[in-house]
Amino acid sequence: MIDRPVFILGTGRSGTTLFLNVLALHPDFAWFSTYSQKLPGHPTVGLLSRVRDLPLADRLVSKSSRYVPRPIEAIAMLNYCTDSVFTSQRMLAASDVTEPTRRRYRATVEAFLRLQGKRRFVQKHTGFARIRYLRAIFPDALFIHVYRDGRAVANSMNKVDWWSGDFDSWWWDDIKPEYMQEYLDSGKEPIVLAGIVWKTLMDLIEEECGELPEDRLIRIRYDEMVGDLPATMREVVRFCGLRESPRFDRHVRSMRVANMDTKWVRRLSDRQKEMLERCIGEHLTKYGFRL
Repeated sequence: MIDRPVFILGTGRSGTTLFLNVLALHPDFAWFSTYSQKLPGHPTVGLLSRVRDLPLADRLVSKSSRYVPRPIEAIAMLNYCTDSVFTSQRMLAASDVTEPTRRRYRATVEAFLRLQGKRRFVQKHTGFARIRYLRAIFPDALFIHVYRDGRAVANSMNKVDWWSGDFDSWWWDDIKPEYMQEYLDSGKEPIVLAGIVWKTLMDLIEEECGELPEDRLIRIRYDEMVGDLPATMREVVRFCGLRESPRFDRHVRSMRVANMDTKWVRRLSDRQKEMLERCIGEHLTKYGFRL
């Protein structure tokens, strides 16, 4: 039986990986791992994740050994469960869910719960929110939106190898005409395009989040999370309805996480900052970030 699976969503470079790594330490959760990514058609690899529950596993986890299963955004597993529909470069609706997909996705999650010996399941994905699609498969699902200052997101995007900085890296359906004009008016400035990606995804995520009942959605702001991780996780544990866990609480209290939101201030030129804030200023203000 699948009880209220939890889906973490957000734009890329928004802190979802950090958030997943922390939340997945809770003993209630099963999750797709690095091994799931390599062997998506073999749910039995979920057994390997039990090593994290061993009495001495804390040392292994803290060392982040590459051999220790880690929770990740397992794109290959998501494609396996949905015949690659999940990673389509467009919005998805409930009608995109076929009965074979629904059965396979649910059966896979049930297998991971059973093999890992857990009560609940957590998954992270970035880009499109996929809320309509996921609710058609998991009607009682809970959603956690992790969001971050768009200037920090844009700066971070410009540093990753999967982002070319030009329109060849646009994977999010048709761009709004006014956003395309902003990009062209900037002289095709990469930092402006990265800002447009952020505000486009925030628009699309907001559209789907707006359809959720209040008790199905919680929003976590990156800078507040890293500023007080224990308080954030207490709030999330209550929202998810998880058991109290002293071991989880110890993990959270012992973690030292740095606020990476200051990098854009140092690394972007004054010209880039001005162009970026002109592009996404309204969105920054809307989500409580100061210009």
